[in-house]
Amino acid sequence: MRYADRKHSATKLPAVLTIATTDSSGGAGVPADLKTMLANDVFGECVIAGITAQNTKGVQEIAAVDPKMVGAQIDSVFDDIRPSAVKIGVIVGVESVKMVARKLKDHEASNIVVDPVMVATSGSSLAADDTIAEEIKELFPIATVITPNIPEAQVLAQMPIGNHADMETAAVQLAKDYGIAVLVKGGHGVDDANDVLALPDGRTTWFEGEHIDNTNTHGTGCTLSSAIASYLALGESLEDAITDAKAYLSGALRANLNLGAGHGPMDHAWTMH
Repeated sequence: MRYADRKHSATKLPAVLTIATTDSSGGAGVPADLKTMLANDVFGECVIAGITAQNTKGVQEIAAVDPKMVGAQIDSVFDDIRPSAVKIGVIVGVESVKMVARKLKDHEASNIVVDPVMVATSGSSLAADDTIAEEIKELFPIATVITPNIPEAQVLAQMPIGNHADMETAAVQLAKDYGIAVLVKGGHGVDDANDVLALPDGRTTWFEGEHIDNTNTHGTGCTLSSAIASYLALGESLEDAITDAKAYLSGALRANLNLGAGHGPMDHAWTMH
């Protein structure tokens, strides 16, 4: 009888679309994105842009989805329940990247959050070099913000990152190079989880984050980017969306879920307990 007293009146929720791969263990990719969206009061939609056989120990297999099918999924979503924001994670294959970029331009998508995932938490590679290059070419120009972690930012900015000053230098360089907002995530640092946002005009904002002693971090990048997209869909500024997304992620880590033999998933539903 938990929900017996709820009124049956019509409601509206902003929709958010994730374009990413599956994760059969449920901790990252599309499953994590949809759980995050549900927990943050938006209606989650998905386009499957790749399929993985994956668990907390690694990625065993990865397969592409036909680019035409990727495009058809995007058309289907935008032609009915139009999303107010889009999160882009791993896309398998150069042609699918091109398709995603073309379709999002055709549908004039807004609030696009690109998480340039290169390597999973387990250490498994998720994207080929040519696919990453195509994402930089096709997806970065239409992004509202990209959210690389330190290892990804090192590759993109072609510089070592060993401290906060390096993080800020890389973020400013990338924001200038690509003309978009760049959030360099510091969760791979040792002492804290501070992130820095750089805008194309050179302005920077730091977001303090607590380093939570929890090795179960599978899907942290997917979760943060999906939460940012969720809060953008709810009408928040980019800075406020990042602040709220970081608070949500910290709570999911602090819940200390312990599943699997490797880097386990987080408790995406911690706000609902």
